[in-house]
Amino acid sequence: MLQKSSTILFDLDGTLIDSTEAIVTCFFDTFQDVGMPMPEEEQIKALIGHPLDYMYLHLGVPQQRVWEMVDRYKA
Repeated sequence: MLQKSSTILFDLDGTLIDSTEAIVTCFFDTFQDVGMPMPEEEQIKALIGHPLDYMYLHLGVPQQRVWEMVDRYKA
């Protein structure tokens, strides 16, 4: 007999929860961890929705350190 399965998807980009504060905090933490100058909160908020590597690059992180920052963010 074939069993049916169900899938539930959650859209967490502001539809069900507002994760802006958590995202900004994670960005601040990563910049602080590596001793880089902190971007303004509004700069981070303006980039929310883009991939993390794009965000870090546009916040002034040198290309060679972008993926290090992405890994720190995810940790």
